[in-house]
Amino acid sequence: MLLSPKSACAIVKDLTQNCALPLAPEVLFRTQLLRHHSHIVIGDVALRGYKHKARWTYDDREVRRAGHALAELPVDFDDLVEAHLPEYRDHDPQAWERSDWRRQLRSWMYDAAFHKSLRERRYGEDYRKIGKNGLPGTLTMDEFVQARNDMLHMHHIAGTKPRGLLSWSGEHWLLPRAYVELLDRWEPLDDDLANRARICSGCSTQGPRWAWRTPTTNGYVTLCPPCSGATYQSYEGHLHGVLYDSLRRTMRADDYLCRLCGQSRAFTWDHCHDHGYVRGPLCASCNTFEGKGVRFLERTGSVLHLLECSGCQARQTLPSRFHTEVIRAHLEQTERHGRCCNRPHAEELDHAHGIRRFVLHCHQNRWTRDVTTSEAADLLRAFIATALASRWT
Repeated sequence: MLLSPKSACAIVKDLTQNCALPLAPEVLFRTQLLRHHSHIVIGDVALRGYKHKARWTYDDREVRRAGHALAELPVDFDDLVEAHLPEYRDHDPQAWERSDWRRQLRSWMYDAAFHKSLRERRYGEDYRKIGKNGLPGTLTMDEFVQARNDMLHMHHIAGTKPRGLLSWSGEHWLLPRAYVELLDRWEPLDDDLANRARICSGCSTQGPRWAWRTPTTNGYVTLCPPCSGATYQSYEGHLHGVLYDSLRRTMRADDYLCRLCGQSRAFTWDHCHDHGYVRGPLCASCNTFEGKGVRFLERTGSVLHLLECSGCQARQTLPSRFHTEVIRAHLEQTERHGRCCNRPHAEELDHAHGIRRFVLHCHQNRWTRDVTTSEAADLLRAFIATALASRWT
């Protein structure tokens, strides 16, 4: 029998009422994670997601097996072992290619310390220094446990919540032995699922982790660029100037390749929310990346894609949610504190009465810079002109 995420979550909760570990069965609602390898792993049991008529479901037998396994896990909270958390590395892309709960925990610690330093307006690298309690910066254990508690993906590993189980011996981080063994079983299981999901279903070529996953009506499949190109047609911009509302029910986006990456099957028609015009078909990954907006403008071809909106193109502007990013990048590139040669970090403080106020800081120095509406418009036009010029170089 297939269960909805709501029913599956309820069954896991019911079966694990007496489980000693803090759990996060709500992860079963995060069906977007199925893009990774079509499974949600609870403990050391993988639950496959099944899609039918745009709805995701789970197998009742797998759900109950996961619930029973957690309920029967013997955990002795007095039997502790060293967690062996690694040193923190913020620029190690290869590390994120592997399932690694130890690295994940260490990363969460530094993330919490960094955001605390920003809230307290303490700019610099002091948040990286380890305190007597084993945590970076001035972070307390209570603050670490509560940090980002509104973001489930920052609190669960394998459907469990490890933050509150950590204890500091004065020299090492400790966790219950049975829990460490559970997470050590999760790692190879998750890695194996991810590695299998890297293999193209058309030609069996192995690709980058998660990169070739393509949404279909029956779930996600893995198709390499050549196989996708042979299956789906390229978008040639023939819908430029068409309003999204007149298109969304009459033409399927998934007949095309993604306009941005050109590798995966498109998932949806991307459109400008300011003017309503279609920009082109995007895959789920590129659409999510564009929707979040963070660092999107740094991606090759991103500005030209946004200008596929005929409204933005005619006005030589970008969607309003990208204006701050353009101004911020310009200020970081051009502003300096006196003779300081360090590139500052800029954040928008306020936007009122046609004035955008930014705060800039480098090391111990902090100052503000106001940008008027006309200045902002000039910066946007210059930014767009540069992007258009790059088309011909």
